[in-house]
Amino acid sequence: MPFFRKQYCVVFLAAVIAGSASPDPVFGLSDQVGTRAYPFLRIPVDARAVGMGGAATSVVRGPFALDWNPAGAASVNRPTIGTSYLDYLLSGVHSGGIYFLQPAGNRGTYGFMIRYFRAGDIQETTQDNPTGEGLPTFQSTDIVARAAFAFRLSPDFYTGLTLGVISGGIADESSFGFTSDYGVLWKDAWRKLNLAGAVRHAGAQTSAYVAVTDPLPVTVSGGASYDFFDRVLVAVDYGWSLDWEGTVDMGIEWEAVPDFFLRAGRQSRIADYQDFQNDAGLAGLTFGAGLRKIRSYQVDYGYASFGELGGTHRISLVLEIQ
Repeated sequence: MPFFRKQYCVVFLAAVIAGSASPDPVFGLSDQVGTRAYPFLRIPVDARAVGMGGAATSVVRGPFALDWNPAGAASVNRPTIGTSYLDYLLSGVHSGGIYFLQPAGNRGTYGFMIRYFRAGDIQETTQDNPTGEGLPTFQSTDIVARAAFAFRLSPDFYTGLTLGVISGGIADESSFGFTSDYGVLWKDAWRKLNLAGAVRHAGAQTSAYVAVTDPLPVTVSGGASYDFFDRVLVAVDYGWSLDWEGTVDMGIEWEAVPDFFLRAGRQSRIADYQDFQNDAGLAGLTFGAGLRKIRSYQVDYGYASFGELGGTHRISLVLEIQ
């Protein structure tokens, strides 16, 4: 990489990572928890990333990079499709998405994605009838759709952005908003060390269910990962937002046999919340496995524990179109 591009990389990454540092670096809950619109944006569907504890800013490549760091989308060399499904904590609550990336020339990539989060059969209640006996049920559905653009500024430095719209519906009410994501990725910054930074969910709610709109869950993250012996990938992410302050996510991926991977990690946001509730248990621990055939397909499973609340299951599929 030319010297001036190295300088640009360092400055850009330093700005993103510095921006993720809270002035008062308290880890965990903030007094603004629950004040952000469209919290489903923070619930990922990518099984590989979740299996590694959500430490994905410098790790995820291909279609699911659109949820973590759009710079990773620049890594594809062929048209690529991704899909994933999430079975969430409560019955009737699930999420999924479809992703597509298309290389454009030697340096660019463009694509799109659409993802939903649905909660069905919610019991209607009133102040006079708190149990909802005899009242109907209703549904809640949130959808985000994004267009993505990623670029290889050099063989080892990528950047990318997404622009999207959000729609939310609860019973007969609806809301709308727009969102954007920005990211940088520096591959092999030192030996097999990858560095990355991203700003996620930057935008606004333009119309709300009630008269007052809420801010989006903007998150600034910095990540690093290192590949040991070409078989063991270790990753760490630091993230910061106004409503959750500092979080540190960690993960590891081991290629146990050729093309088969085992994963484990820890999501500090889940663990911190459960600690606050005094019933942490295994909350925040994640596990996963995957099968990957280079230039063909990738299948992943991810499990995340929420302690006494239970756990979530994800399955993802990526196909490269020959």
